[in-house]
Amino acid sequence: MNKKLRFYCSSIILTLASATVAQGQQQETLLLRNPSISQNHISFVYGGDIWIAGRDGSNPKRLTVNPDVERNPMFSPDGKQIAFTGNYDGNVDVYTISVAGGEPKRITYHPAADVMRGWINNQELYFTSTQEFQYSLGSRLYKININKGKDEALPMPTAFEGSPSPDGNYWAYLKNSDPTEREVVAFKRYRGGGMPSIWIFNNKTNDIEIVPGEKSNNVKPIWLGDKIYFLSDRDKIVNIFSYDTKTKKTEKLTNSKEYDIRTLNGFGDDLIYEAEGKIYTFNIKSKKTTHIPVQIFADNLYKRPHYSNISEGIRNWNVSPTGQRAIFEARGEIFTVPKEKGDARNISSSPGSHERFPNWSPNGKWISYLSDARGKYELVLRDQMAKNDPIYISLGDYYFYFDPIWSPDSKKTVF
Repeated sequence: MNKKLRFYCSSIILTLASATVAQGQQQETLLLRNPSISQNHISFVYGGDIWIAGRDGSNPKRLTVNPDVERNPMFSPDGKQIAFTGNYDGNVDVYTISVAGGEPKRITYHPAADVMRGWINNQELYFTSTQEFQYSLGSRLYKININKGKDEALPMPTAFEGSPSPDGNYWAYLKNSDPTEREVVAFKRYRGGGMPSIWIFNNKTNDIEIVPGEKSNNVKPIWLGDKIYFLSDRDKIVNIFSYDTKTKKTEKLTNSKEYDIRTLNGFGDDLIYEAEGKIYTFNIKSKKTTHIPVQIFADNLYKRPHYSNISEGIRNWNVSPTGQRAIFEARGEIFTVPKEKGDARNISSSPGSHERFPNWSPNGKWISYLSDARGKYELVLRDQMAKNDPIYISLGDYYFYFDPIWSPDSKKTVF
């Protein structure tokens, strides 16, 4: 083989190898939620189901298959079981499942929502419940033996999240709810009266010590050794901090500058968290952050084209000036439907973006709505038959706008 041919062959091999590496990098699965860690495994939520993998992200395996959403998977101290929050029987409760798989076992049965928070030992876990409160923001921590099935309230009168000290004499907990965990809306950089602080509760004396952190949200406490690790937005972007219960000093451990760190769990010398839709670990001794890439090759049926009944998702409806058609948004699209006879029309036809707040101009010429099809929300004008291209009108540098309303002469809108 001459040198020129050998060079071409080598180039082809290098090109194919580079393509293979690039393809592997592109296949990393994102939107992995609620990670936890044990001595041998990590667990996380993907697509609303619980998954398990090696500590390096290898060999991911789905443990639960349920039309509803599971969350908060947490390993027992011996790493043999995972407890999580799920809804299999029409109610939100705590379940356990073996790391080898099998049928989930229901642990709690109260009609109120029971949310998994952690393990006390291999037989007892603790969870949040609103069963003693008549308002939704009140909650308390309870512990339960997974084999006996009777829950017992922990001594703190109100608590939303918590973590026991290694000797069991103290609890680090949140008295107020976590504004980053609300299902309806997460209040980024919330600075109202409900900002959560981390309280340290003495089980013997009932004394309270508050971890320093004024004018910030301090959440997700994890007690390892003599330190309490937690998330805080005191520097605007949520990062991991530690509080030394001996020296009373607080230290910033991570320095994420663009994306908030979401959720926090720990085992041994390692913390595990999610950021940018990925999973990371932080070793508390070496103070080294490690990215754990996970590749999942799931069927992802929700990604396939399919028919969906949108009747339960209709929002922001309005009526045409003639009263012959109605307009509404559903699943991010804008539709018009006839009063009696005729076809339903998809006015926006943009599955890759979110359209909101449709409205008909008083003269019936235009349909207006907001769309983020070009990266941020803009005002869009379309004729009612959607025959012509949409007209996009920039509204400025802000990203969110609401409910544009037409003037009576159909020449202006207010939003």
